[in-house]
Amino acid sequence: MQEEKNSSQSKMPWILVLIVAVVGVYFLYTQILKKESESTEEMDRVTLQLKWIEQAQFMGFLVAKELGYYKGEGIDLEILPGGVGINPVDVLISGDADVAVAWTGNVLPAISQGEDLVNIGQGMQRSGMRLMALKESGIKELEDIFGKKIGTWPGGNELEPYAFIEMQGFDKDRDVTLVNQNFDMNQLLNKEIDLASAMIYNEYWLPIEAEYSEDDFVVFDMEQEGAGMLQDALFVQREYLQNNEELLVRFLRASIKGWEYAIENPKESVDLMGLDFTENDVTAKDHQIRMAQETAKLYIADDGATEGLFYINTDKLQQTIDIATQYIDEVEGIDIDKIYTLDIWERAISNE
Repeated sequence: MQEEKNSSQSKMPWILVLIVAVVGVYFLYTQILKKESESTEEMDRVTLQLKWIEQAQFMGFLVAKELGYYKGEGIDLEILPGGVGINPVDVLISGDADVAVAWTGNVLPAISQGEDLVNIGQGMQRSGMRLMALKESGIKELEDIFGKKIGTWPGGNELEPYAFIEMQGFDKDRDVTLVNQNFDMNQLLNKEIDLASAMIYNEYWLPIEAEYSEDDFVVFDMEQEGAGMLQDALFVQREYLQNNEELLVRFLRASIKGWEYAIENPKESVDLMGLDFTENDVTAKDHQIRMAQETAKLYIADDGATEGLFYINTDKLQQTIDIATQYIDEVEGIDIDKIYTLDIWERAISNE
C-alpha cells in the first residue's frame, strides 16, 4: 500500500505539469484566434465582382490577394467570380459588390438609365475583341460579312460586333443573321456560324490549340476596325466613391502592385491563382499561361506603358461613348466628365 501511495504521489507533479501545459496551449491558441479576429475586424472589407470566372484575365487581383497586398493596405478583400447569367453591373447596382470589373460598353446603358456609376481605373487599354472566320467560308473583306451568320455573346458582350456590323453599312437585324454563341469555338469549327466572337486572350487560341493554324482564319480586330470599346475597367457607385475615397486609393494601389507582379511573372501567377487545370480546355494550364501573357499585353498597351497601369485615357473613353451612342439604342446623353475620375489613380500611384 505504501508503495502504491508513493507511486501516486510521484505522478502528481507530472499530472500537474501536463494540466498546466494543456491550459497554456489552450490559452495561447485562443489568444491567437482572438488576435486574428481582431485583425480581420480592424481591416476594411471590400467586395470585388469579376466579369467572368476566376482565370488569368483577372490575374492581378487574384495574385494581389494571394500575396497579401490587400492585407498590407488594411483591406479584407472578397472576390466574387462571374459566370453565365451574372452581370457585374447589376451586382454593383444592387449593392452586393463595392467594385466591379466591367466593360465600359456594358455600363453605359445603365448610366443612360440614371445609374450613377464611375470608372476609377482602366485596366485593359485597348479592346481584346476579335471576329474570326474560317478562310474557306469565303469571307475575305469587310463587305463579305453580308448575309453571314455571326456569333455574339449576350449580356452586353455583343456591343462591339453590333457596332462593327453597322459601321460596314449593314443593318444587324436585317443584313446578317445574329446567333447566340457558346463560350467556345465549336459553332465556328462545325460551320454552324460564319463569324465567331473571340477574345484575343481566350477563345481566339482554342482552335489553334486544337491544331488549326492561324493562317486558316480571317480575323477582324475591333480596335483596328474602329469599333473597339474599353473593357475591364473598375467601376463603383458614386455614393460609395464619395464615402470611401481613401479606401479606394488603397484598393487601387494594392491592385496595381498585384498587376505589376503578374505581368512580370505570368507563369508563376497562374500557379498562384490555384485554378483547377483539369476542368476543361479553357482552364488548362497552358491555355491560362497564354491568357496571362495576352492579357498583360492589353494592360501595358498604349498609356498602360507610358502613363502607368489603370490610367484612364479620356480620348479612348470618349470614343467608347461615341460608338455606343451612335450604334447602341440604349445609350444616349452620356457626359464623359460624370463617368470617370483620375483622382483615385493619381493618389494611388503617388502613394498618398
